[in-house]
Amino acid sequence: MADAVFIGIGSNIGDSSAVCKAAARELARDQRAACFTLSSLYTTSPVSDIVQRDFLNCALRMSWSGSPEALLDCLMKIETSLGRTREIPDGPRTIDLDILLFEDMVLDRPSLTIPHPRLHVRKFALVPCLEIDPTLVHPRYGRPLAEFLEALGDEQRIEYLERIGEDEIYPARNCCTGDT
Repeated sequence: MADAVFIGIGSNIGDSSAVCKAAARELARDQRAACFTLSSLYTTSPVSDIVQRDFLNCALRMSWSGSPEALLDCLMKIETSLGRTREIPDGPRTIDLDILLFEDMVLDRPSLTIPHPRLHVRKFALVPCLEIDPTLVHPRYGRPLAEFLEALGDEQRIEYLERIGEDEIYPARNCCTGDT
């Protein structure tokens, strides 16, 4: 079982807060997923040339008892169930679920790259991951994620919105307790 799997969650269409929480709830229902830690929710600027509204983003850390490909399949099914369509690359989306880290794995396949290929240049992914675990190291580059965050300028905006109560997302039997 992989015990340090980080998933990025984002939305900028509809009730983004409700959709992000629904995505986390759907993932928690999968029998292969366990032991969740959820970051706060952040308002973030889009990182795209396409004019669109701000995103809400968060991240979660979980354990996963399947392969990375099985996790990707699970995430894509959740996206579809929540109305995700893919007409405009980098455009607005109801929900976006990304595998950011899968323990210290480095994987380069046509359908899946781990760690996420743009993790180190996106505040909306770095900040929530570092909230959960400030000691994270990028497996490909061998450098702390905090160093990448420090190197980014002010172009990408990220603002704390709210703490999400894990009890409103996950069944009590499925939550981690204490420090992670």
